[in-house]
Amino acid sequence: MRAEVVALDLCSPVPDAGGGSVARLSEALSAFGLELASLTHVRANERDLEDSLRQSFVRSHLVIITGGIIRGSAYSSSRGSEDIAKKTLSRLLDRRLILQPMLLKRLEEGYRARCIDIPNGFERSALLPYGSMPVLDNTGEPFGFYLEHGGRYIMFVPVLSEDIGTAIPDEITAHLSRRVRVQQLESSRVIRSFGLEEQKVAEHLKDVSGKDITLTLFSSLEGVDIRVSARSELKERADTLLDETCARVAGVLDDYCYATGGTKMEETVANLLTGKKLTISTAESCTGGLVAKRLTDVPGSTAFMERGVVTYSNRSKVDLLGVSEKTLAEHGAVSRETAQEMAEGMRWNSGTDLAISITGIAGPAGGTPAKPVGLVYIGFATQDGATVRGFNFPGGREEVRFSTSQRALDIVRRYLLS
Repeated sequence: MRAEVVALDLCSPVPDAGGGSVARLSEALSAFGLELASLTHVRANERDLEDSLRQSFVRSHLVIITGGIIRGSAYSSSRGSEDIAKKTLSRLLDRRLILQPMLLKRLEEGYRARCIDIPNGFERSALLPYGSMPVLDNTGEPFGFYLEHGGRYIMFVPVLSEDIGTAIPDEITAHLSRRVRVQQLESSRVIRSFGLEEQKVAEHLKDVSGKDITLTLFSSLEGVDIRVSARSELKERADTLLDETCARVAGVLDDYCYATGGTKMEETVANLLTGKKLTISTAESCTGGLVAKRLTDVPGSTAFMERGVVTYSNRSKVDLLGVSEKTLAEHGAVSRETAQEMAEGMRWNSGTDLAISITGIAGPAGGTPAKPVGLVYIGFATQDGATVRGFNFPGGREEVRFSTSQRALDIVRRYLLS
């Protein structure tokens, strides 16, 4: 079983991230049958934390969110980290924040015992996502909270020590030990899909279920990930049940599935290009070379990636790709016609088997009623000619750019599969 730590807005680097504390943390978790999969540092805001947690929930059984790390006598914490964690989990898991009367009473008693004036708004500390249990440290003081969701165990602790045994209370370590023993015969695998919204994926998979099967869906700009978990008293039976269920999921979703585990879209495309011994080139405008970057991030990309150009201006489209000035004048840079000539010109100039072109309006400015922000045309040229598809992607500039690159890679993937 896998565990990960998500640390919010540390004021200093994770201590001895190359070994030391990470090794001790890994060793402590292994006592509960847990493998430390990663330790991630994210900015202390809800959006960044949500993005990180979506991936963590797919990969791991236990996710520890912390607002600070102690290194010797040095302590760095994220102000308001508990509020950020609670609000993010409430929205992400669709669980309302509920007032915990017993926790509220304990907090009041704690202030009075220390002769500290009760601050305004302190009752917010007693609001926890529905189904959460407050954590008490080994002296009985409130120390974060934990909850279970979709077969996953999620915990927030304000401070994480290099010695995790002193940071996580006895209450939690005992609970973890029991939970791991119960689920030690669970097998799981992640299937990655693209092209269907989460609701549609759920509809397609509504009949893929069973007493010992759990399907958990997580959405991101990369698509919808399906974590398939199978349980049995016998490990071999759990593995067989997992294989059978994954085959059913893949059969139902068909070519919407693009990978398993943590494999990215560009890695799948790279493997297909290499296997078929085909080459590709890219001509990008609004994505600024993102497709080329993602492809060349894959080791061994020299086997299939010939070149990529960023043709942002009309002049560059004419000079480098041979786009007709008449086409630009009559239809504009963001048009099907321009995207087609970009793809054809790129393939002709580079001599590659395939060529991708992208032109669009990533925003936040530049849109019109006829051509709004998010409008993108993706051209794809092969030996059989060039095709163009138009899309309207939601979100801000970075979301539009990434969504465009993901869709462009998926177009190449589907062609290679066919």
